[in-house]
Amino acid sequence: MTVSAAGGDLVVVHACEALGGGVLGVVQALADATARRGVPTVVVHGRRSETPEDPSALFDDAVRLVEVPGWGRRSPSVLPASRRAAAAIRFETARAPDGVLHLHSTFAGIVGRSLRSRAAWRTLYTPHGYAFLNPSIPAAARVAVRSLERRLGGRALTVACSDTEADVARVALRLSDVVVVRNGIDVGPLAPEAAEADTLVVVAAGRAAHQRRPDLFADTASLLRDRGFNFVWVGDGPARDLLERAGVVVTGWMSREDATARLRNAGVVAHFSAFEGLPLALLEAMAARRPIVASDLPVIREVVGDTALLVVDAGAAAAACERLHGDEPLRERLGAAARERAEQEFTVERMIEQMLELYGIA
Repeated sequence: MTVSAAGGDLVVVHACEALGGGVLGVVQALADATARRGVPTVVVHGRRSETPEDPSALFDDAVRLVEVPGWGRRSPSVLPASRRAAAAIRFETARAPDGVLHLHSTFAGIVGRSLRSRAAWRTLYTPHGYAFLNPSIPAAARVAVRSLERRLGGRALTVACSDTEADVARVALRLSDVVVVRNGIDVGPLAPEAAEADTLVVVAAGRAAHQRRPDLFADTASLLRDRGFNFVWVGDGPARDLLERAGVVVTGWMSREDATARLRNAGVVAHFSAFEGLPLALLEAMAARRPIVASDLPVIREVVGDTALLVVDAGAAAAACERLHGDEPLRERLGAAARERAEQEFTVERMIEQMLELYGIA
């Protein structure tokens, strides 16, 4: 089905248990795009520490947000919160005869695909990094989540946010109904580089939890502590103490504008990962023409190509930071190539256009 810009009777409902980080950036861009085309758009969401106090302020006024109390917390209350989320999704999808339900990340994917589907509604699911790939989750839980992903896979079109994520869906989960819409950002005009940008300042951004390898960032900081380097983590999370013990400055959660400014003023951006969907923080560093040191993972290689220095351990990461500090032509070359790649491959306009086609919206 294709609807006009006025939207007709179509409704779009997004569901995500944790409205924060990269998921927030993607959901906000997609929700605003449909709302501005006259399509009624709803975001059913939970809350984590990284969720802004008033997330509705980030969205177009026409987007309606529905917060589910307790959804997104990792505690014994997860089951009652999931039931409340299921009830909220059922209520919102019952309000219109035709629509699109777009589920974002593992837990929303499980809740949303477990519901009885309405005949005229289409369900899309974007994992944003499969939870069963997270080595910090107990093995039994990873097996259970992987089994659920496989059982529920046929109940939605899987819209992977990277080719790497699509490969996991097709190979590890044996799913055939998979398409790829890569995450994108508003690349925008290149902001002037801060004159005081210091190549001895290494910045990482995100939730300080295992997925973002704060242990590797802390180990790298420890190796360079006596070499004049300063390490800054923009964000917060359960590994804050680990980072601070290594001498890392942890800023706490900041507005998107302030966090982006920190990245733009960094001498080096470090992006370490245990697993990923497709990280927006990495795209933002590329758009800002920052020299990048990143984990050598398939999805990271997919994103950066040859525009970053890829590493596997703290020793290699420390050597890469020192190399960038001492080689201005290399910094300039990598930064310019990263910016060009972001402009060509990872724009929010491309992401929206491809996703609206899947939604059936002209």
